[in-house]
Amino acid sequence: MNTQIYSLLKLFVVPVMVAVCATLFLSQKSDAATLINASDTLTTSRPSASSPLNAALGATDTQAVIFDNGSFYLASDSAKLIKTTTTAITDAGTIVASQSAALTTVYFAEQGGVAGHAGADVLFVPITAMHKLQFTVPTTIPVSGLITLTFPTLASGDADNTASPSATTFQTNAISSTQIMAFDDAADITTDFTSITVTPATAGNSPIITFTLDGGTSIAAGSVVTLYLGCTAGTSTSCSTQAPRLINPTKSAAAGTADVWKINIQTQDASSNNLDNATVAIGTIESVTVRATVDPTLSFTIAGIANGAAVNLGNTTGCLQTETTNAGIASTSTEVNLGLLANTPSGADVKVGNIAAQRINISTNAAGGYALTATSSGQLINPATGFFLESSTTPTAFPSSGADWFGIHPCGLDVTTATWNTTASTACNTYVDGSTDPICEYAWPATTSPLTLASDATGPIGNSIVTGNGVVSIAYAASVDAAIPPGEYRTVITYVATPTF
Repeated sequence: MNTQIYSLLKLFVVPVMVAVCATLFLSQKSDAATLINASDTLTTSRPSASSPLNAALGATDTQAVIFDNGSFYLASDSAKLIKTTTTAITDAGTIVASQSAALTTVYFAEQGGVAGHAGADVLFVPITAMHKLQFTVPTTIPVSGLITLTFPTLASGDADNTASPSATTFQTNAISSTQIMAFDDAADITTDFTSITVTPATAGNSPIITFTLDGGTSIAAGSVVTLYLGCTAGTSTSCSTQAPRLINPTKSAAAGTADVWKINIQTQDASSNNLDNATVAIGTIESVTVRATVDPTLSFTIAGIANGAAVNLGNTTGCLQTETTNAGIASTSTEVNLGLLANTPSGADVKVGNIAAQRINISTNAAGGYALTATSSGQLINPATGFFLESSTTPTAFPSSGADWFGIHPCGLDVTTATWNTTASTACNTYVDGSTDPICEYAWPATTSPLTLASDATGPIGNSIVTGNGVVSIAYAASVDAAIPPGEYRTVITYVATPTF
């Protein structure tokens, strides 16, 4: 070939090569356009919990033994069971109470309600989250254009059940177009799509959600697009009615390290030509357990009441009886002296005799409240002669005329009125012969059989909860007839406050 022809060929060939390279460069730049400020925000990043049973589960069991694969089952979770023999999901409404620190035992707040096989059936808690995807489109999405969301691929061998969590992708869990919303800037364009199609994952394939614009709607370049997956009402800034459906994957990374998942967002024209795209990364990581310990508390005090004072001193909210102590001697926290007992003749208005009193205050943070009981060393007796005053181990009214009788009467909000016949209008130390008006009843505890004086099953107990709860006034009363010989009569009573934690 002569030099002239070769030079001419160079002149023609070089420009052609440059043109081809420029075309390739421009084409790659167009396909690689990136959506601006793309993000995906989850309402919860907690991974789903899923672990096979490590021991057989009975229908009446209140705990399940599982393999420790890093799954966390938290209190108030509603656990389900996949039975591999039927591939069915059983929801027995089993509420998780707590999980052992070793992550090997799940404790239920009730009976499991369903039986499971060790090593085969799987106990799981599907954690659903709402996704808020947002991005700015640099290229107009024309009418009949598409927005496609592609989630991670479901690995072969992974759980292929759209309603249970997988280890490799987000399960669609029957989410429908009615639980998905879309906004173009502030405008709600949810109904401007001819279809919102959800394609669940299958082995080796990704779950895909496709938005197809109708023939009259486009999304202009520069628009901020907001997509809610799991929302039925809201605005472009927030979802007011969340309906989370997509199920978070289970944990794979080590504890304290997030599993990172990538979701591809692609916009296309009506002919499925790619316009813009972006890949966003989101992380799922176990929740942080925060613990604190509150010590059980109990405050239990006995206070004396002066002579001539109201029995309900310091307890006027819970105890409305108006009797007054008249023994002539003030009681203390450790001693009650009923003074000199004299025969009380019968009459129209009969006093029960001498009255002394104490006030017992109880406070506790026990959730089950408390009970106040009493036992005694025996009857009010004269050790020198063996004579004692009559009493009853069950609440009984004082005799209507002067008689030897002894007992205590509790009064307060926590005292059972049906047992002690407490009324607000009748003083305990007044009884009208022949009257059917309710009066106070008295009893004395036995040595071995405790007598319940007051109780409240709803804690905590204390004046910070309801003024009057945990406050019990105790009236001691005694009278004698002419047959009681002189001497000093004594007994010992022991009070016990039992909180229920």
